[in-house]
Amino acid sequence: MPHSATAPPRRNKFSLSPLSLRGRFLLAASALVLIISLCYGIVAVIGYVISFDKNTYQVMRGESNLFFTLAQWRDNKLVIDRPDNLKLNFPTLVYIYDEHGRLLWQLRDVPEIRRSIAKSWLQTNNFYEIDASNKVSVAAIGNNHKAQKKIAELDSDDTFTHSVAVSRYDATATLPALTIVVVDSIPQELQHSELVWSWFNYVLAANFLLVIPLLWLAARWSLKPIGQLSAELKALESGQRESLGDSPPKELKGLVSNLNLLLKSERKRSSRYHTTLSDLTHSLKTPLAVLQSTLRSLRGAKPMPIEEAEPLMLEQISRISQQVGYYLHRASLQAENNLLNREIHAVAPLIDGLCSALNKVYQNKGVDITVDLSPELTFCGNRDDLVEVMGNVLDNACKYCLEFIHISARQDDSTLTLTIDDDGPGIPAARHDMIFQRGHRVDTLRPGQGIGLSLAREIVENYAGEIRVSRSHWGGARMEIIFADQMV
Repeated sequence: MPHSATAPPRRNKFSLSPLSLRGRFLLAASALVLIISLCYGIVAVIGYVISFDKNTYQVMRGESNLFFTLAQWRDNKLVIDRPDNLKLNFPTLVYIYDEHGRLLWQLRDVPEIRRSIAKSWLQTNNFYEIDASNKVSVAAIGNNHKAQKKIAELDSDDTFTHSVAVSRYDATATLPALTIVVVDSIPQELQHSELVWSWFNYVLAANFLLVIPLLWLAARWSLKPIGQLSAELKALESGQRESLGDSPPKELKGLVSNLNLLLKSERKRSSRYHTTLSDLTHSLKTPLAVLQSTLRSLRGAKPMPIEEAEPLMLEQISRISQQVGYYLHRASLQAENNLLNREIHAVAPLIDGLCSALNKVYQNKGVDITVDLSPELTFCGNRDDLVEVMGNVLDNACKYCLEFIHISARQDDSTLTLTIDDDGPGIPAARHDMIFQRGHRVDTLRPGQGIGLSLAREIVENYAGEIRVSRSHWGGARMEIIFADQMV
């Protein structure tokens, strides 16, 4: 029967590989520099235009003052006594009106522009603009060959803007009240615009040529710790070092700490697997040797009766089964405690649930359990581990207390400590270690198998912790359960 193969997903030939952090930094910073440069350029151009208008008005106002100074009233008409060597800053059109708006004198008349001067403009000192066609602007420019060449390069349908300055002068002893209108014959569009935009382009290019190398150096320096971390990981992989550096930047401290914790956990887990296998091998030697000896005795010169051999062999087989089950359970605990499988659990609800269940079990005894736990306490690990440990320790406290049990806790960055105090007879100091031995019971009068506390200690040790035994303030036993490796 033919097998249908699933075709591999087609890769988009236009897809881009993920950018490196340095590439992302440079791209984002370059875009930011471009945006800021454009905004700065726009603001600079706007500022230049505003400054240009202001300076233009001041210069044209100065020319108005010059013409007023040169003005004379002779034979009931206005005469401008202009020296032959007088050169104006601006190639201008000048119109002088009396207080009634009647034109008294003009310098270079362009009728279309003169007719664009509104009568209302003559009433106040101000600055205005006149829009003129290409043909009118050419006439206003006159013999200015440079401006003529520039305007010839533009579209003949374009409209150009000419600046207009209106200045009013009061009557004097020799002159009547006058209004002088100065029109700049060169359109605003032709005045220094190319220079402004060329400067803007030069500044933008200089920004890229100077800033981008600096950004590259900044990115190289800023991302150096990540490159160093990558090198350390390669050294870890090749076995040249056992952990990552302990002084990373603040932003990488959590990552490095958790990676070191993971490495430490994996090394411990590997060591425990090795120890578990060694212990299992050692524990099976004796029952296997007994089985081997028994089998030989069945075929010896004086064979052992089957009635004697059978219970002996069954006992050793049962012992082997128990040992295998025990060490498999230890291995499963170690696997479940893998750092990658851990989760965050609130402690208080789990303890409340255990206390509720134990109150029902020991209802006839009347145990009073008080819980003093912050709702912010958390346990990083397997939920069942915490339940198993606290269940065994609390059950032991309920068995031996007279009436009262108190549960408290404290937590720091990497450790969770749970404390259980009871008012029972307590545990003699000489027997503190004995109570954690598998199958050992200090008090043989109460029911139990002597396994719970041993199992609890094994679980806690998987978290690099311990269980400490001391005397409570009531005189009974105090159990301090310390879970380490709690850093998230």
